[in-house]
Amino acid sequence: MTGAGTSGARETAEPAQISDLLCGAAELAERLRAALAGEQWLDAYLFAAGLSQLVEDRLHADPFLFWRAASYLRDQPSRPARLAGTASAACGSAARAWRSGPRRPLLVARQQLGMMTSRLASQLMTGQPPGELAPPLAAVAPALSQLAGDVMRVPACFHSFDLHPDDVRWLASAFRQRYPASDVPLCVVGVRTSGCYLAPLHAAALRAEGGQVRALTYRPGRPFLPGERAVLRATAGAGGLVLVTDDPPGAGTAFAATARAVAEAGVPGTRIVLLLPLFGSADDLPDLLRPWPAVVQPWPEWSVHARLAAGPVGRALAALAGPGRTVTGVEPLGPPRAAGERGHVRARFAVQLTDRVTGTVTSTEVLAEGAGLGYLGRQGTVVAGALPGQVPHVYGFADGFLYRDWLPGGGPPVPEQALAETIAGYVAARRAALPAPTAAVDRLGGRDPVWEVAARLLSGQFGPLAVPARPLLLDRLTRRLLGHGHPAVADGKTGHQHWLPDPAAAGGLRKVDFYQRGFGHLDLACYDPVFDLAGAAADPPSPEFEARLREAYRLASGEQVDAERWLLYRLAQLWRLGCANDLDHGRVRQLSAAAVHDYLAARYLPDLKPGAGPLCAIDLDGVLECDRLGYPATSPTGLLTIRALIAHGYRPVLVSGRSLADVRDRCTAFGLPGGVAEYGAVTFRPEAVTDLRSRAARRLLDRVRRELSACPGVRVNPAYQHSVRATAGGGPIPAGLLAGIPLLADPGLRIIQGEGQTDIVAASTDKGTGLRALAAQLGGPGCAFAVGDTPPDLPLLATAALARAPRNARLGPDGGWVKLTRRSYQGGLREAATDLLGHPPGRCPLCRPPAFTPRTRAVLALLDLRSHGLASIPGRSAAATALLARSARW
Repeated sequence: MTGAGTSGARETAEPAQISDLLCGAAELAERLRAALAGEQWLDAYLFAAGLSQLVEDRLHADPFLFWRAASYLRDQPSRPARLAGTASAACGSAARAWRSGPRRPLLVARQQLGMMTSRLASQLMTGQPPGELAPPLAAVAPALSQLAGDVMRVPACFHSFDLHPDDVRWLASAFRQRYPASDVPLCVVGVRTSGCYLAPLHAAALRAEGGQVRALTYRPGRPFLPGERAVLRATAGAGGLVLVTDDPPGAGTAFAATARAVAEAGVPGTRIVLLLPLFGSADDLPDLLRPWPAVVQPWPEWSVHARLAAGPVGRALAALAGPGRTVTGVEPLGPPRAAGERGHVRARFAVQLTDRVTGTVTSTEVLAEGAGLGYLGRQGTVVAGALPGQVPHVYGFADGFLYRDWLPGGGPPVPEQALAETIAGYVAARRAALPAPTAAVDRLGGRDPVWEVAARLLSGQFGPLAVPARPLLLDRLTRRLLGHGHPAVADGKTGHQHWLPDPAAAGGLRKVDFYQRGFGHLDLACYDPVFDLAGAAADPPSPEFEARLREAYRLASGEQVDAERWLLYRLAQLWRLGCANDLDHGRVRQLSAAAVHDYLAARYLPDLKPGAGPLCAIDLDGVLECDRLGYPATSPTGLLTIRALIAHGYRPVLVSGRSLADVRDRCTAFGLPGGVAEYGAVTFRPEAVTDLRSRAARRLLDRVRRELSACPGVRVNPAYQHSVRATAGGGPIPAGLLAGIPLLADPGLRIIQGEGQTDIVAASTDKGTGLRALAAQLGGPGCAFAVGDTPPDLPLLATAALARAPRNARLGPDGGWVKLTRRSYQGGLREAATDLLGHPPGRCPLCRPPAFTPRTRAVLALLDLRSHGLASIPGRSAAATALLARSARW
């Protein structure tokens, strides 16, 4: 069966079987020819719309991101910024004219493709033959050379969501019920990628009911072309309506931007109508879209529900069951459910299959899950066919759904070594079975390829220079660092929870969700199998799982993954998990810091273990760590200092106000003997955790936690179990609110107001008492050296023979006795250690780090950009730029 829905067309040839959905213009044109020859009208429409999208993208090009900058600057409050935005937009117009090449072939191609997509859309909407289409396709050929290297965007509407031509009909019908006059001219404006696919279908559906209907597309932030503005003005001048269509909105930003751009072209707001499929009810219309009239298709009205009923599913399975078998029963097992808030729908069915020869009846459970339309959805069966024994048994694809055996999950936990070997084997199998020899993502800037996301994640190091640093340095550097030699179609969803035991295979593990995320709208463009491997390590079942996974992949593929590529992929995978709401923000921050620390520890500390010498107490925030990357993490300078202290016989320990979990993670990553957390309330050693609070203090803090949790607008951080960390409105609790809680006046409590939170701790403990307790637990000499930067660090500094604070310290009036270093943050920590050691860390044979490759030096330079504040950016940037200039030799 095909994904043509209710079009009624009969396809006369084998449908397209495609594993790599990111096609270029020449490939799309060739596949379009084949689909037309085979009368595969749905695939032909999708290929034609994709080709049209490439032409439109080139006509609306923003080669130097001038319009993107203009959109940002125009929203700024200052007049100079707005003027700069106007100038940037003018530069964008000039750059588009210069870079787009001869426009006539593109304009001819747009006209001819418009005719073709219109005819094919009418065929899908009405079932009428589309007529002769070869001449329009021939007229497109001259434009193909201008599109060389451009890559289509996959439409979320027909790939990531379960929209269908039937839903376009529903919206067209609902629109005509509200606006019945067929003599009113209409113009449908499709937003961005999905709009190239939806707008012609809406125009065809409305045209079938009579009237004049045009179709255009719009890319938010880029202006309409003069001819497009003329069409909009003419529609409004004739008393017509402009309809805006796109994917189901989230916040509605793209819809609103398009409606405003249409209004700026001369269309009154009352003549702009939004066509909105929603994942909720009509009441869930985003507030941003309420100023415009809207025709809404609520979630219960989507056609996916009718297509997942027992009757259509039974007919689909009857065609997919194979020769010699008949479907004799289909029973739904519960209602359909969506995979996430904005994901595909899936439903489980009890199915009876009867052998026509023997009469044997087999009962099984089958899962029908949304996969997309036409060749976009059929890609799931191509992937399954290439990976026998790796995924559940797949029956086939029909009308937007992939049918496979249901795997119930559960059962005893799989040993981590076996799980690591299974995942590594799967990634290696995809590499061998799904190669993508022509794949390239270098031209996908602005579309979240993995190298662009990696550059964005590192750009916070540049502070106010983050925006220009990306195109000038970071984009090129990350593209070079992420180069690889075995491109393959990615899975994109490889967390360990996506492997389930298959009862039919004696408990062998099978990969589910094996096709949904490789080209989804929330996923990163990447063809490196190691990206999938890093996805399995992004949120690991244990800290040891990552090493097991990498070793298993080395054995399965013969490839040793370099540390720099692994770090960038781990960070990018975590960012993606956070954007998709697959992982909460706090967990993303924690695991991202762990990825950086694992990388740095492997560079600086692989050959060192702390001895039994004097303690060196180091604070975390503002001393060993900063949050320039969006989460607290140390820098190469910080780890070099730790290395030097260990190499010279000292025992570094961490003393912080942060949670026990944070201190434990750092001690484990760096191999440190222990630490003090939550302002001295608890100590950590690998073999024990010791609560230093009295029983009365514990009870008092539990009461504080309960009382603050009940306060409206106050959030209590559950990670802090030995103190209470609370926020209000994303910052510290206002003094007035604190004063209104009598319990907080108890003398057994101490309140510490931080920059972003309020900490309530037991008055009987502080960082000094915590360090002394840890020293007693560890044994050996006491504290020789301490570095802190805030008043709560003063008791800690008082315990040390040598006390220092970095230049950024704010110790208050009682801290005048502490000597400040000339440099800030980790640069200050290194300078303080110099006073202890007699030489800068890393400058003697004993503490000098190993020699690093140019790749490693480049990444270390980036991670060290702000090791002592903004002052360190120029030198580190110059070092990274010099290494990039020689990167051809990496």
